[in-house]
Amino acid sequence: MKKIIIIISSVLLVLIGVFCYFKFRFKLEVTLSDNLNVISGEEVNLKKFIVESNGIFENKNVTFYDIGMKEVSISYLDKYNRKREYKFNVNVIDKDMPFILAGSSISIYEGDEVDLLKGVICADYTSGDVSCIVEGNYDINKIGRYNLKYKATDESGNITTKGFILNVIERPKYTPYIEPEEPDYVYFKDVIKEHKNDKTRIGIDVSRFQGNIDFEKVKKAGCDFVIIRLGWFIDSELGLDYNYEKYIEDATNAGLEVGLYFYSEAKTIEEVDAIVKFIGENVKHNITMPIAYDWEDFKNYNSYKLSIYQFNSLAYRFMDGIENMGYKSMLYGSKTYLSNMWIPSDYPVWVAQYYKEVTYDGNYDMWQLTESGKIDGIDGTVDIDIFYLK
Repeated sequence: MKKIIIIISSVLLVLIGVFCYFKFRFKLEVTLSDNLNVISGEEVNLKKFIVESNGIFENKNVTFYDIGMKEVSISYLDKYNRKREYKFNVNVIDKDMPFILAGSSISIYEGDEVDLLKGVICADYTSGDVSCIVEGNYDINKIGRYNLKYKATDESGNITTKGFILNVIERPKYTPYIEPEEPDYVYFKDVIKEHKNDKTRIGIDVSRFQGNIDFEKVKKAGCDFVIIRLGWFIDSELGLDYNYEKYIEDATNAGLEVGLYFYSEAKTIEEVDAIVKFIGENVKHNITMPIAYDWEDFKNYNSYKLSIYQFNSLAYRFMDGIENMGYKSMLYGSKTYLSNMWIPSDYPVWVAQYYKEVTYDGNYDMWQLTESGKIDGIDGTVDIDIFYLK
């Protein structure tokens, strides 16, 4: 009897399940747009691709930067008010033109070999694979003025050109020896006199190239802070600046405020994460100034195969990681590359421009005004910086 009851109950449960399935079954019907293209870098509402449907779709805004086919998901409500997900593919396309960062002329002596692409940047916000070539005819063995052009082509076939002139000039028969001139030193005391006020601090940034430093003398010279190179990431290897530990110990003991910078040639997120971890393992003193990201290998930028978005994401990954450890962070760059390669963000900027004033249009918190600074306590030259208080 008990066995029969179990069998009957099981049958009833199956019948109830079948009834509920057919009673509440909902088959989604969707007509998608014929045009499923999404422009890279532009925000798009996925709902706009749903032309007709028996489901009620929600609004969902997305932005893509990598080109190619991407699977997307959008929520909808069926007729029983149950929330479901619908997936389809969109094609992310690049309509932005690549850009070329290069000079307008090159001069060489007759017969000299020349790499016309050396130091030229051909880049694209979306594409990391941008071809860069020189178009036009020239003869390095014939004196003359040659009108040539750089041509950059991204993965989507967008093309940008930029004209330049190659001057092939006669080699002088005799070049007299010219005594090298002393650099135009910038004295720390003069910077204090011109720029020190209640809204600025004047300091220096150093690496092993400054050699032995007497930070007590540096402090007495009126220096408020020092930014020390912690290390570097070059050719996939991490390294600690040879003088970092001595510098940070001596600077702290002298009563200077201390910040750090890290020279990076990272090209992947994983490499940046390793750098941040390395920094965390080697910061053992009280750091009151920012820890800056310093990427300067622009002469070889084309070989990195990075889009501008990818390139910037590495810096912001670094700065996010530094701030997550409880320190302040900052982006270092020259005016040229801050204006052309770096995308503005909420992170502070440390601009390098060796001029009487800053002509960079963006916001900045610190100015590196010279690499030819002179201060008591350092035998050679040093970079001098002005930090602007909020």
